[in-house]
Amino acid sequence: MSVPDISHNDVLNMIELSMLMYCYGEKFTLEKGEDIDNFIKTLKNGELGELSEIRKSALTSLSQDCPQGNVIKFIDNRNSDLQCAITKSETKKRITLVFRGSESFYDWYYDLSIFKTYLEKQDVYVHSGFYNQLTLDDEYGNILKVVKEQLVLHPDYEFFVTGHSLGGALCTLCGFLLAHEIPNKVHVVSFASPRIGDIKWREAFDKKENLTHHRISNSRDIVTSAPFAWFKHVGDNIRIKNDCYKWFPGYTYSWWDVSLFKCFSISDHNCDLYYERLSKNKW
Repeated sequence: MSVPDISHNDVLNMIELSMLMYCYGEKFTLEKGEDIDNFIKTLKNGELGELSEIRKSALTSLSQDCPQGNVIKFIDNRNSDLQCAITKSETKKRITLVFRGSESFYDWYYDLSIFKTYLEKQDVYVHSGFYNQLTLDDEYGNILKVVKEQLVLHPDYEFFVTGHSLGGALCTLCGFLLAHEIPNKVHVVSFASPRIGDIKWREAFDKKENLTHHRISNSRDIVTSAPFAWFKHVGDNIRIKNDCYKWFPGYTYSWWDVSLFKCFSISDHNCDLYYERLSKNKW
């Protein structure tokens, strides 16, 4: 079995951050400048009572693996329902932009628009809903400003963008846009992402030398098959099952593998299931 060209630990950190974004700002919040490991150490019994056991485990694991990690900026736009956080890990020397997705399949799947928006600067068409959510109220501009500031302050840090579900789509699109604005390498790690743009989008994505994308998918996740027509996936696919994984560098999978005929499971979309399977299947 071929081994993905990204560390398993990095991917696990990304799914842990993506899981916790569903809870951040609602069930727990770090104080400004507070490290995640210090937050965990000073917790009182029951303070995370609303979190499921698996999400408590993910939070604890992240604090152990990435001590001195904190949230630089949290964006919660009620007009667009966009939530994302820019985080920093001194231990990993990493800046990470993580997007919150729609955890429930039924929240948004049937509302996926087939309309595209033309991005003149990049000469590509992308999903209008994802683009509008990212850019409403100039939130993309706000993200870009903070990311640039942090990368100037920490020139030796790596930069990652991640998210699950709708967050997977947003992180892929945002990573593409950011790669045109900053010289740093942009590492996109998406989970359960739908398709985002047309064939020209794929071609432009692949040509960016400072952009990589590892697209993680549960083997039969139905959301990864959408939208059904005129949209393309990008990046190297790591497909995970309960007892194994398989890496598809480039586009070595067939159209059948990413179609509704193969990807039809609603339960495979669950973020916690991604974490469970990734925890069991290491490379």
